[in-house]
Amino acid sequence: MEISDPLTFLSLLLVVVALFSSLYIIPSRRSDGRRRRLPPSPPSLPVIGHLHLLSAMPHHSLAALSARLGAPLLYLRLGRVPAAVVCSPALARAALTAADAALASRPDLLSARVLSFGRSDVTFAPAGPYHRQARRIVVSELLSPRRVASYRPIRLQEIRRLLSAVAASEGAPIDMSARLFGLANDVLCRVAFGRRFGGGGGGGGERLVEVLTEAQALFAGFTVGDFFPEIEWAVSAATGLRWRMNRCLAGLRAVCDEIIADHKGEGGAAARDGYSQEDFVDVLLRVQRSPELEVPITDDNLKALVLDMFVAGTDTSFATLEWVMTELAKHPNTMRKAQEEVRRIVGNKGRVEEGDLQQLNYMRAVVKETFRLHPPVPLLVPRESVEKCTLGGYDIPAKTRVFINTYAIGRDPQVWENPLDFSPERFRNTDIDLKGQDFELLPFGGGRRGCPGYSFALATIENALSSLLYHFDWELPPGVGADDVDMTEIFGLATRKKEPLILIAKTHEGYEFKETN
Repeated sequence: MEISDPLTFLSLLLVVVALFSSLYIIPSRRSDGRRRRLPPSPPSLPVIGHLHLLSAMPHHSLAALSARLGAPLLYLRLGRVPAAVVCSPALARAALTAADAALASRPDLLSARVLSFGRSDVTFAPAGPYHRQARRIVVSELLSPRRVASYRPIRLQEIRRLLSAVAASEGAPIDMSARLFGLANDVLCRVAFGRRFGGGGGGGGERLVEVLTEAQALFAGFTVGDFFPEIEWAVSAATGLRWRMNRCLAGLRAVCDEIIADHKGEGGAAARDGYSQEDFVDVLLRVQRSPELEVPITDDNLKALVLDMFVAGTDTSFATLEWVMTELAKHPNTMRKAQEEVRRIVGNKGRVEEGDLQQLNYMRAVVKETFRLHPPVPLLVPRESVEKCTLGGYDIPAKTRVFINTYAIGRDPQVWENPLDFSPERFRNTDIDLKGQDFELLPFGGGRRGCPGYSFALATIENALSSLLYHFDWELPPGVGADDVDMTEIFGLATRKKEPLILIAKTHEGYEFKETN
């Protein structure tokens, strides 16, 4: 969700207020006559509530607001939408354990309703039988440990393409943001659809690039209707947003219909991609025919599920790789420690193998530290309460939108020593993992709506990072110091760098990348 132009957003909001304010009667916080104990809330404005407190980086402004009020739990009114913001590990634990069932649903957002084929993906499906079945299919069929391991040939092939491109540009400035984006998308596209993201030799790849890129951009956008549901139809029509979404949906449907028809035809995965492992579409088509399904899976449901895996997975892997390489470039001593570990463990084998990753403890600490400072989804995907519950002794009414601010938690001085410092050493003697059980570090969320793809994302991130560190030494371009690196963020599906990361790679003597490795 991205507010790409705050002035435009606020201008449109003022128009909405002027045109439609007569529709609203500000609801009392005592809808049933009982006095509720709501979390701390700053003063609000008529109609827009607390929307004026959100910046283009809402995780920043909400973290600052929590610190200013000394309140790890906030209650806000975002237009017509009641919202709670969690900013501490203890409250995150409560939200993802004791209150997990009460907070099991998702808000009904326009982008999800249109582009996820009626919210039939895993990420935005409302709580209920369909979501339980869809998540079970993703966890057991698409992203099980065995299935993730089976995608190893695709990961290695695409990482080798990345290494080859870096080697070809040795000594010259390289746009690593573009290279890492291509890697993440190509891996996911081949695993999901059996096609490379870049297309290359035709086969619809270019059209696939176009519609998926547009879908990612539309998913990332805040809409006024998300905060004023009663007039969503008017706002989305007036701004042309619904027209853009419907056009994108038509493109997604056409491309997916072609891919599904290809998968249903003769040839199979090996004929399509030179690789015999089932991709996501193959698996879902097989599951679709199962007589044991609790809820039938339509072709549109299938499209929503596979697109969900692609959209959610690519931005997370890309943004994390971009941030970790940025932090290492800014901290060359940390970079050297990570390189020394990789080269010591891998030795003269000539390439990193997946079996080596378990021994790369310092590199894994680097990844965790990157997740702490740069969580890919800093407010997680918002939840919605299906019934009233309590958090930290406060009442959370039903139909409240709940955000968990992992950015605030990761930089909380009460949780972390010197929280603004990039220091992987803080993770060396801890057993904190990334599976959603340690609530001070939640890059993939937790509970029943936690991201099911964390192991897949980590496999791509760790394989790519270790190979880049093994084969190459990295430095910033001439004249660019560590303090000159622009760390400005773009808030979207995943929070990434605003400016591309430009680095220079030099082959480390004795560790050259060879196409025959």
